[in-house]
Amino acid sequence: MAFQVTSELSAAVLDYKPPDPALKEFVPSRDRALFGDPEKASLLAQASAVDNLTPYVGTELKGIQLSQLTDAQKDELALLVAERGVVFFRDQDITLEQQHALATYYGIQDRDPNQQDPRHVTIIGREGNIRAYGNNSGEFHSDHSFELNPPSYTLLRMVKTPPNGGDTIFASQAALYDKLSPTFQKTFEGLHAIHSSDRGYAASINGGGSPHRAPINTSHPLVRTHPVTRLKILNYNPSFITRIPELNAQESNHILAFLREHVLQADDLTVRWRWTAGAVAFWDNRSIVHKATPGGYNVTLREGNRTAIFGERPFWDPENSESLTQRIERLEIEKGTIGKNGTHSESVLNN
Repeated sequence: MAFQVTSELSAAVLDYKPPDPALKEFVPSRDRALFGDPEKASLLAQASAVDNLTPYVGTELKGIQLSQLTDAQKDELALLVAERGVVFFRDQDITLEQQHALATYYGIQDRDPNQQDPRHVTIIGREGNIRAYGNNSGEFHSDHSFELNPPSYTLLRMVKTPPNGGDTIFASQAALYDKLSPTFQKTFEGLHAIHSSDRGYAASINGGGSPHRAPINTSHPLVRTHPVTRLKILNYNPSFITRIPELNAQESNHILAFLREHVLQADDLTVRWRWTAGAVAFWDNRSIVHKATPGGYNVTLREGNRTAIFGERPFWDPENSESLTQRIERLEIEKGTIGKNGTHSESVLNN
């Protein structure tokens, strides 16, 4: 979550006592995507059209109502989200109660430290100067990655939207890892990053908020293994990462600055979704970073409800994971679809 007020250690911050205890790490139930048909036959048969919006990330399913999915289709949807990063829908009739029930189907509902309703976050438009010191509302991020069990499947349903503005951009961290040089890939594998909620906690209190839990600093792998796809995922989050503990201070600072630039230059690895009332984005917070494009519109016209579930604690399993390029090349060899000059077929890339 991004804040537009100071994160200084004011008297209000020092005096504040959060009401809830710290969360404890747990092992969630088996990912529902692992129960899904790899061909997703039931889900895709229901769709009037399937549109892969970019080669690396983002698929729009047309003609499907989330409120009408069978359990088998829900499992196949989770698998599609794990594979494509984010799946989009328009003109959905799903109610807020049905959205809560859908989240619960996939796991235990997560609660952001600043979330007022225990079951969802109300997403609104934001004003202010995103270029001001301390304002991180224009940054890519994954939602509260500082938790011991950061969110996995996340669904945002937009209730109302302005005529234009307020789009959300999603970037694939599988592709971000894949586009690193082999030298940087090897360098980052095995490193960790400290994800901290300190600044957000202080900013919330200074802005009049009442966070439920005390701030937390958690070490997670800088490259993680996706539990469903087994892809190597860059686990970078400029909104919450403060340092890389294995490195000296300036080494860490420069690597984090590079990674921020790496994300900001990744237009080819992103998809931009223009919201309409009733539209839904369903993404995998483990492999996606996102940001809303702020400014230039009436922020009172942008409102949505976000639900999420707890995921597993991020882990790194080098013996049982592969990069996106390695996956593509392996599948091409298996399917005999390597093109001339080593080009990749679109069907394999979208597998």
